Amino acid sequence: MSQQAVGMIQVMGYPAALAVADTLVKAANVQLVSCEGIGSGYWTLVIRGTVAEVSAAVQAVRSHSQPPILSHQIIAQPQSNLEQVLPIRSPHAPLDDFLL
Repeated sequence: MSQQAVGMIQVMGYPAALAVADTLVKAANVQLVSCEGIGSGYWTLVIRGTVAEVSAAVQAVRSHSQPPILSHQIIAQPQSNLEQVLPIRSPHAPLDDFLL
């Protein structure tokens, strides 16, 4: 997954984060990797996909006036060791890992 682009969007409030997440995954073939509350009502959403798909998803969110986007960033080719330090990889292990 390290060859895929990373897109990050920051919004204020959980309802806005939910609306943005919905728009992101409907606008392009991207995977929602995380949606984290970072304090004081700020939420950051992280998506992964090809550069074109991540760019299309972020642009779709930016084109809507509601909810307001506080900031956004796209990293086309993240350094491979970023996945070890930052929460930008898929958060869930395969399903059979959870079976007893």
